[in-house]
Amino acid sequence: MDDWVAPTSRHLWVAAGWAALLDAVLLALVARFVRREVFSRLAWWLPGAAFLVYLLLWAVFASVLFWDEVYGRLFAAWARWLLPLWMGLVFGAAALVFRALSLRLPGPPAVTFCLLGGISSLAGHGWGIHRGLLKVPFLSRVSAASALVFGVFEFIAYWCLITALAAGVSGWLSTRERPDGGHRR
Repeated sequence: MDDWVAPTSRHLWVAAGWAALLDAVLLALVARFVRREVFSRLAWWLPGAAFLVYLLLWAVFASVLFWDEVYGRLFAAWARWLLPLWMGLVFGAAALVFRALSLRLPGPPAVTFCLLGGISSLAGHGWGIHRGLLKVPFLSRVSAASALVFGVFEFIAYWCLITALAAGVSGWLSTRERPDGGHRR
């Protein structure tokens, strides 16, 4: 993609700042609208939403937009179309673990869930950096620190989306009218 501007560390630090501001708003909304009782009912909705979000992220960004510049340099060619499914499954499983932890830790569980999702980026991005992610020409002007910090804020936004998607679909389905004229609750 010759028309993409290769990012620098400065770009990622600025993006991390903007993402942190966005995350503050998203986390406030999650805390307000996905209270403990709602969150506790999202047992399978959260992994389903995580699966879908990460499947789409990896299908669009890794397998299509940035395959040649970035991901194709880290993964075997045969993995291109399997990675979205694999990442969907991995992050769906992570959602189960994060949900269980969030319900046991103090504070609003939906917020804790999103923060755990943000922290999870350190493992994947750290692995990528270890494998040479920042040596590919497209990312060669990015520091490890800026990539890791931006990744945390980026993933918090994804996990807020996952939470909102799970709560929204679950809530919508629970209020749909039943065929017998009643409402589901």
